[in-house]
Amino acid sequence: MRALLVFLPLVLFGCGSSDSGGTPPTTDTDSGTVADTAPADTKEAGGTSCTSARETAIGPVDKVSGGIVKVIDDTAGVKTVFIDATAGGISGGKTNPWVYVKLATGTRADLTDKQAFDSAEWDLALKRPIIHTNSGDAGPGNGGAKIVSKAFDAVTLADATGLKVETWFDAECTPLTDPTGSVKTTFDGWYAYDDATMKVTPKDLTIVVRAANGDLYKLAITTYYGSVSGGTSVAGANYIVKYAALK
Repeated sequence: MRALLVFLPLVLFGCGSSDSGGTPPTTDTDSGTVADTAPADTKEAGGTSCTSARETAIGPVDKVSGGIVKVIDDTAGVKTVFIDATAGGISGGKTNPWVYVKLATGTRADLTDKQAFDSAEWDLALKRPIIHTNSGDAGPGNGGAKIVSKAFDAVTLADATGLKVETWFDAECTPLTDPTGSVKTTFDGWYAYDDATMKVTPKDLTIVVRAANGDLYKLAITTYYGSVSGGTSVAGANYIVKYAALK
């Protein structure tokens, strides 16, 4: 079973084929996303001017996530981290907060959604299949991200150019959405969705991530169906990610 729900009330979105962009189904399943076509760094980091629109689009939950964030392995500068972004499952997303992650430590930042809007003490936010950085319309940090079509080991500091900040609204504060109705984030396009199995599969790519403090990382999502022990599970939004600093 799969789910989505993140940017509420706007973001109950459907899926396409194994690559994003298909017609959304009528079932409540994790959707495919489309590549972000907004120009790089179109909005400066440091918060949004569309505060009212953001409240409506995100539906922030005024409590701290209980999702587990745990370092499974830390070897040769590469951290492997489990992140529970299930947010209460299919029906619970609307009433459960995002889980906020600090990349330097691989730990959870205990912030409510409302606090996160004004805090630089987190780098990534996750809820179901949606991920965003602490930048632009999401928060006051100097974050950003860019999807790179390379294997994790092949990505270097030279790939850390043209990162995008979170640009969720246009100049009139109208939400920028993909064909499924979801507000776009810098991570759009990280996975493929299979209509037959209703499974989310990470694509063979790497995401260059800029943390809230400006530090650079390369990150790969190894599974959407992980477990806190490093194994697998049947429940979606249990991420296992690996990342390393880019210097």
